[in-house]
Amino acid sequence: MLGVGNFFLVEFFRFFDMVYLVSKVIADGEEVIFEGDVPLEPSRVYELLMGALSEQGRVVVQFVVDGVDSLEGGSFPDVYEKIEAFSLSHDELTLRLILESMKHLGQTEEQFQAYVRNILSVPWSEVFRQMDQLISRVQPFADLLDNLGPYAQTYDPPWRESLEAVAKEQSESLNEILTSFEQGNPALLSDELSVRFLPVFKRTRKLFVEEVVPFLQKKTGGEN
Repeated sequence: MLGVGNFFLVEFFRFFDMVYLVSKVIADGEEVIFEGDVPLEPSRVYELLMGALSEQGRVVVQFVVDGVDSLEGGSFPDVYEKIEAFSLSHDELTLRLILESMKHLGQTEEQFQAYVRNILSVPWSEVFRQMDQLISRVQPFADLLDNLGPYAQTYDPPWRESLEAVAKEQSESLNEILTSFEQGNPALLSDELSVRFLPVFKRTRKLFVEEVVPFLQKKTGGEN
């Protein structure tokens, strides 16, 4: 049976082995060499990596601590044995976000068109219920336009002005849609969706397909 002194001695060496002998940080396949001591807390490692990579125009997208992605889980453990970080350039991350958002846009557009055709022929309660569902589908697309703004301002791509124009139109249209609901005005809602929102939606998809995605694919050297 271990005495109290022996117990604390064993625990000390276990902690020493874990932190000082085994701890390793790898970023994009290469071991990270720190100035001074290796940070003991994963959160501190993350801060340092984010700072260093941001200077290279890159963003940490996975931060795997002992086999668990802390970014996905939303928290960092107190200690670690091995950290593997994976990053993407701003171009790569932007392209990934766009391609993910565009996967369901065709289906969403068809649903909006069907919805517009039925606005004036169904009860207002049903109009409201269906619209709530469709807004939840288009919200990621609206968020994407908002998130692309800083990228366009920073890198000034050739499609910047076109992006800013459709983003402004979409924002104004969504405000008008909200107004039509507040007023309980199905005619105004129908007009706003068919005359303004859907055309902007289509132009934005076309902008992504014909200009934004090819531009980013060329910059990243592939067809993600």
